[in-house]
Amino acid sequence: MPALPHLISTGMDSGVKNPLQAHNRLFLRNAILLGCSFVAVLLASVTIAFLLSYRTLAPQMIDTVVLAFRGLPTETDYRDLWLRRDMASAPFPDMIEAVALYEQGTRVAEFNRSPRRALPSQIEFLPGQASPPRRQALVDLDASGNWQLYVVGNATLMHSVYRHSLIGMLLISLLGLGLVTLVSYRFQRAISAPMRHLMAVARKIDREEDFTIRAQKGPEDDIGDLVDSFNAMLQRVETRDVQLQSERDRAEKAQVQAQTLAQETRDANQRLEFEVQVRSRVERKLTEFQAYLNAMINSMPSALIAVDEHALITQWNDEASRLSGRALDTALGYSLDEAFPLMSDYMDRLSRALLDKEIQRIERVTWQQDEQELTLDMVIYPLHLAGTIGAVIRIDDVSDKVRLEDMMVQSEKMMSVGGLAAGMAHEINNPLSAVVQSAQTIRRRLSPETAANRKAAEKLGLDLDQLVHYLEERDIPRFLDHILSSGERAAAIVTNMLQFSRQSSSDRQPAPITDLIGRALAIAMSDLNLRQDVKQGNLIIEQHLDAAADLEVPVANTEIEQVVFNLLKNAWQAVQDRHDLTQPGRITIECSHTARHCIIQVSDNGRGMDASTRKRVFEPFFTTKEVGEGTGLGLSVAYFIVTSHHHGQLSVSSTPGAGTTFTIKLPLVDAPDQGA
Repeated sequence: MPALPHLISTGMDSGVKNPLQAHNRLFLRNAILLGCSFVAVLLASVTIAFLLSYRTLAPQMIDTVVLAFRGLPTETDYRDLWLRRDMASAPFPDMIEAVALYEQGTRVAEFNRSPRRALPSQIEFLPGQASPPRRQALVDLDASGNWQLYVVGNATLMHSVYRHSLIGMLLISLLGLGLVTLVSYRFQRAISAPMRHLMAVARKIDREEDFTIRAQKGPEDDIGDLVDSFNAMLQRVETRDVQLQSERDRAEKAQVQAQTLAQETRDANQRLEFEVQVRSRVERKLTEFQAYLNAMINSMPSALIAVDEHALITQWNDEASRLSGRALDTALGYSLDEAFPLMSDYMDRLSRALLDKEIQRIERVTWQQDEQELTLDMVIYPLHLAGTIGAVIRIDDVSDKVRLEDMMVQSEKMMSVGGLAAGMAHEINNPLSAVVQSAQTIRRRLSPETAANRKAAEKLGLDLDQLVHYLEERDIPRFLDHILSSGERAAAIVTNMLQFSRQSSSDRQPAPITDLIGRALAIAMSDLNLRQDVKQGNLIIEQHLDAAADLEVPVANTEIEQVVFNLLKNAWQAVQDRHDLTQPGRITIECSHTARHCIIQVSDNGRGMDASTRKRVFEPFFTTKEVGEGTGLGLSVAYFIVTSHHHGQLSVSSTPGAGTTFTIKLPLVDAPDQGA
């Protein structure tokens, strides 16, 4: 039990305040109050002395002197004499320092005790009246206002009055403060004596630990009530001490019993602790092994999904989350077709694997994810575990593999067509040249402007002009133009076919790629009649070339211009055939680069392509246009130029009704031609 005097002296545990400390604090507060009272009395003394000397006494003395000069004669000979006489006989003559008489604003007489003060000669130059204190006065001596008297009070006298008044007030204040301090000191001693006695009793109890000691009560006042409360508290403490001794004896017996039980408990806890350690070690190993397995499963590039006999998901790795767009915590415990809608079409294959215990393979499944079409291969493995029915589904993203296979097939087609194109080009070129040259010769020999034609017509008696009119009437020149244009078009086809059978004859030199794109766009604007659509707002062409503004790529300039031109031509034709004509057509040209490649993308919001068309778009002579509108060689030539001549890549992505994007990847480091 804590010592009672300690509780009284500190007041921290029992909440009882130390009376002596309270007494000291009371004394300190009284001292502060006396100090504040002295300061207040001092300020009041200064204020009263100032008001008596400067605010009240000085103005009244000046007004009294002014009244004494009301009967001052105004004759010139007697002015100075009367001023001196009245100054000598006026009440409080020492209060006046100077007097001046003014007639119509001009000084005519004066009396001045201070040689350092110069009185003004004109009224308008009189100094203003200072307030406070007011030491100057200007009064009219008659009703007409022609005579004025200017009086200046003595400042020394007023300062003396102020000083004596202030000293008297301070002496009175100090005397009152001393009396109050003496009374307060006697009052404090009367209170502190019982307090000291009470503290002495508390220290004795603390020293002897004898709670039978009591404090002596003094007068019947607040201190006496405090002593009664102190003695009553000692009585209760004495009673509690006896009870505590009794309880201590019982607690010692209980402690012996508790120690015995504690030893038994420690023995049991040691056995339990050993078992817990063993189980914790096993559980930690299992947790580490489970984490290791999860890390292996999540590190696999394939999506792994485990289901039970009810097709509820029990395992779900990161790749499954990526393909399905569903996180692990929102997939576990859900049905497979609900968590991964792709599997809803193959639930029968899952049931067959569970019932027959046979592996089910599903290849080339198309899955749309974030506007990107993926190709997936799926395998369903039944679980071979006693007492467990379930299956594991492995899903592989083979989109890149399919695209690579398509590119390989496309390359094989290009190589097979190359040999055919070489022979066909030579066989077709000779008769085609004869057709074109013959058509040109016919046009020349029908012209009336040629001298040889006119000479032959005159020899035969034929009017050549009438013949020309006949031919025009029968539309023969138009037919010849058709023959020439068709021949030139066929010649262009033959030239394109020859590109498949020969390596590029152009040297690849570093060139600004944005300049090549700009020239191709300019050619397209003139050849494809895009300018009119742009002016009418039916077509918007956007260019994003800032990312490759200073990029130079080793290319054959004319070939890359042809590739970009062909892509722009196809984009414009796709925009012309789009279904939604409420929005303007849009062609976007973007250029960027990585550490190893320059990337050019030509996108449109045209009609798009389905999967079958997209696979054949680079085949020679494949076209979706009507007969006579397209040859099917533009994209195949572009593909051959990019892949064979520049060792790059040309790919396409398209969604029906949403547009098409062609992507060109050109290496930034020139690669030598392979074969010649």
